[in-house]
Amino acid sequence: MTKVMLISPYSYTAKEINEPTQFPPVGLAYIAAYLESNGVECRILDANLYKLGHQEMFAKVVEYDPDIVGMSVNIAFIKEVIRLSKDIKSKLNKKVILGGPSSLGNVEYVLTHSLADCIVRGEGELVFWNVVRNNAKNLEEIKGISFLKDGKVVSNQKEELIKDVDSIPFPAYHLLPDLKLYRNRSRKHPIATIVTSRGCPYSCTFCLSANTGWRPRSPENVVREIETLVKNYGVKQIDILDDNFTLNAERAENILDLITEKKLNLVISFPNGVRADRLSENLVHKMKLAGVYRVGIGIESGRQSIVDGVKKSLRLEKVRECIKWFRKEGIIVCGFFMFGLPGEDIQAMEQTIKFANEVDPHFANFGVTVPLPGTQLYNMLKDGGHLIEDTQEGVTSGYYSIKEGHYTMGNLKPEDILKIQKKAYKKFYFRPKKMIELAFTIRSLRELRWTIEMSLPLLKGIFLPNGKKNSTSSAN
Repeated sequence: MTKVMLISPYSYTAKEINEPTQFPPVGLAYIAAYLESNGVECRILDANLYKLGHQEMFAKVVEYDPDIVGMSVNIAFIKEVIRLSKDIKSKLNKKVILGGPSSLGNVEYVLTHSLADCIVRGEGELVFWNVVRNNAKNLEEIKGISFLKDGKVVSNQKEELIKDVDSIPFPAYHLLPDLKLYRNRSRKHPIATIVTSRGCPYSCTFCLSANTGWRPRSPENVVREIETLVKNYGVKQIDILDDNFTLNAERAENILDLITEKKLNLVISFPNGVRADRLSENLVHKMKLAGVYRVGIGIESGRQSIVDGVKKSLRLEKVRECIKWFRKEGIIVCGFFMFGLPGEDIQAMEQTIKFANEVDPHFANFGVTVPLPGTQLYNMLKDGGHLIEDTQEGVTSGYYSIKEGHYTMGNLKPEDILKIQKKAYKKFYFRPKKMIELAFTIRSLRELRWTIEMSLPLLKGIFLPNGKKNSTSSAN
């Protein structure tokens, strides 16, 4: 029987990557479940959870002695993936397969430096299985992968996406560490993360999910997975990580209605956010009835022309309306904002600060725009010679770190972003009314501990002179 080890690496070379939040690697668990359904023996190593260094990860591979090693590539730990892959190839002579969103925009860079056998492009389950059952040989015949041949990248024809996503087995939760070990802003514990739909039909220039279509699971299939998590793993909180949970309002309402009817005694969070333009007052009410206590909304900028420029397809007036609905239902809402978007100047960023304070979500995250390899934004900046830090080689600090920008355009200087980011956090959070409100959003010791762990580095980042040390974001 073929043995496969799937690794979620620890990003020890990139600090302040929201360390208080640790989600199970559900993507790897999906691949493991698909492989197991085809008779493959699997093991998942969540090195990120245990903060395993390079030698520790390598030792785990030696101990298990798999035939094939698969690793998830994220912009935060590209460097470690490359190093570990090279060692596995050169010292153990194992097959290495890479995948994940951050591998797609820089295929040549990752393949050349990692010596991996191939990179899986797009949806992982079927393509990864096809590579495994061919023992990573005859690569020219396998759809959906890229590999090196005579030093040049060969990218095969795309594999069709799995149309019936209900047919995909539930993630192999039994291969993950105890769910009690994972951390987030949890009101109840243990938590689990689920994905109820795949893809996104929108065209945001900064996002890797742009124009990937949308394939929903049925409400019945989603709730069966939730019931499995409650019954078999004692889960009490569900974090839904969809790009577009509310794209089809009727389906979203059906999922929420089923959860409510079954009285699962859960709390639910949407840390990745929901689109404001796909919400209604009735849908927000049903969220409350189902146990939703926290959501995020991607807003990006307080100037409509900037939002339009990144193809967000969102009217800011809708954001005002939605935040009022969430507040009416007693649901904590966090607004996600980005500084340094194309077309911005100081005045535009000041307008974002003003807008954030006007619409007044409970929390606001003010991030520095990171040009992710493979996005329209990255390609535009690279082609125009605007990058200061080429993110295809990875990043050394988190998305919401207090830091200067990754690129420069027009009259906006990187240090301007650092100054405005600090100002935004001060203006939004250092209000007596806001501080009191935030204190009342905390209902558990885990929430309190998480909030403190997130806030302390943020405070250091805000008040350290010249922004010499980067810091993680505020609570989201």
